[in-house]
Amino acid sequence: MVHIKDDEQLMAQRLVEFEKLIKAQPQLPHNISTTLLRRFLHTTRGNLASAQRLLELNYSLRNKHAQIFIDRDPMDASSLQLLQVADLVPLPGLTPENNKLLFYRLIDYDADKFNFTASIKVFFMVADCRFATETEGRLSDGEIPIFDMAGYSLRHLTKTALTALRVYMKFVQEAHPVRLKEIHVLNCPTYLDKVLTVVKPFIKSEVFKLIHFHLPNADTPYKHFPRAMMPEEYGGEAGKMSDLKQHWMQLLQQQREYLMDVNNWQLNKCKKSSNNAANAMTQSLKTLEID
Repeated sequence: MVHIKDDEQLMAQRLVEFEKLIKAQPQLPHNISTTLLRRFLHTTRGNLASAQRLLELNYSLRNKHAQIFIDRDPMDASSLQLLQVADLVPLPGLTPENNKLLFYRLIDYDADKFNFTASIKVFFMVADCRFATETEGRLSDGEIPIFDMAGYSLRHLTKTALTALRVYMKFVQEAHPVRLKEIHVLNCPTYLDKVLTVVKPFIKSEVFKLIHFHLPNADTPYKHFPRAMMPEEYGGEAGKMSDLKQHWMQLLQQQREYLMDVNNWQLNKCKKSSNNAANAMTQSLKTLEID
């Protein structure tokens, strides 16, 4: 049996090894923080080779779709407009199973004000902001996104930009440094089948199996996570949604320079890793795992 302290020491040792491994890859940004590397390593349960592959895919997709991941500003007009229309808020605390709840909903139901591509950009800015500020405490074992479909209409569906949807789905399913545990969709409308016709082709079968659909005003979500962790508007004890959102608005503003600095995200395409020592290290670490 591996004790928690021993496990933490082993992860700390592997984090040092991971930093050395990544710094030996000249095509990657030279200033990836230890905090962010820790998340990649945590996601792969300490497997350095898997963490490296995940990180390289993450940055590769970011650079391939720079209009989503690099050319961005959390305080520009389109982002602020989106944040007036929708809430994208990681909820405080962790479930008893040590999972993180992430809450998304519309607050202005006017479809003319909704920009799908802006929502994707803000989604990833909030995630990057969260990953950059996880400096204390234990990381969650998994993630549980919660989407409230109240106010979502067929007119909103027509605003879906398929190119941005494809990028979003590929990234969150293949390159996002999280362990997806469940997905909950609240207040499902009668035209849910039409929504699924658009999005389901982009969802992997193993991910679709994680989705739980809930009828309006149902209590079924709380069989999966405590109601107390929800905002007050949903009968929870996490505080008012406006206050929770304001906290994340402040964090986005504080992390604005980090999010917008291309040096944090751009690959150096002129450099390729030819460091034999780094390659040898990669090979020797491939079999390392944490149970």
